[in-house]
Amino acid sequence: MTQKYSREQILGRLYEQKEAGHPVLMFGAGTGLTAKCAEKGGADLIGVYSTAIYRMRGLPSLLAWMPYSNANEHLLNMAREILPVVKNTPCIAGIGAHDPALDLDDFLDTVMKAGFSGVTNEPFVGLYGKYFADQLERAGLGFSCEVELIRRARTKDIFTVAWAMSPEEAHAMAEAGADVIGAMIGVTTGGMSGESQVISLDEAVADVQAMIEAAGSVNPEVLVLTHGGPFADVETAQYSITHSSAAGYASGSSGERIPTEEAVVEVTRQYKSMKLG
Repeated sequence: MTQKYSREQILGRLYEQKEAGHPVLMFGAGTGLTAKCAEKGGADLIGVYSTAIYRMRGLPSLLAWMPYSNANEHLLNMAREILPVVKNTPCIAGIGAHDPALDLDDFLDTVMKAGFSGVTNEPFVGLYGKYFADQLERAGLGFSCEVELIRRARTKDIFTVAWAMSPEEAHAMAEAGADVIGAMIGVTTGGMSGESQVISLDEAVADVQAMIEAAGSVNPEVLVLTHGGPFADVETAQYSITHSSAAGYASGSSGERIPTEEAVVEVTRQYKSMKLG
């Protein structure tokens, strides 16, 4: 079973990486195998959340935002697959905070007892777009639920990664006490089931920097990771942190779906190129 870490221990590890000139890397894992490989590759954090299940089933991650399954049930099922094979890397639980039947305090205790070392807000309503997100907020099911998740986790001294999709969201998450903020530029582009329409790298970097500055105005020590949109491989991830003041990168599809697609297609072609006797 994976080793658990305190908030202070995780922050110490992350700041150590930053001070040594190494980017912080959070790897979003949808299977035990990819989580195990990410640890072997040196990931600093492993995120476990429902969107990753869909992409590793060959389906669009966007299905996690449709009303066909329960994100928190997925999380607990994934924990049984992933936590036993990750030994020394802090695992971060993606909690759907909008369920009105969910007792956040009890569920935070549940995921920490399961072996997680921190939490994050996933799925997040920002991906729906302003109109629907505003409707959810008025119904009491919106972004404020995610802010409350981060606030309560901080009250319990639990390490937090807070996803944000705008400077306003980044500011709110920093005020709630987030330790790390994921500056998200939408669904990752590329691969066989990825988004095709995407903003330019320079536009995405400008959006990231705006979120960094908004969060930094509250807490100059907060760590911000880039994620999504055109940041879909090592080269574009490097661009995102070179051209902003981000502390690192959070991979999702770029860490497991796209590399898996490419590797399996290529090795299958190689096997098919074999010759008989």
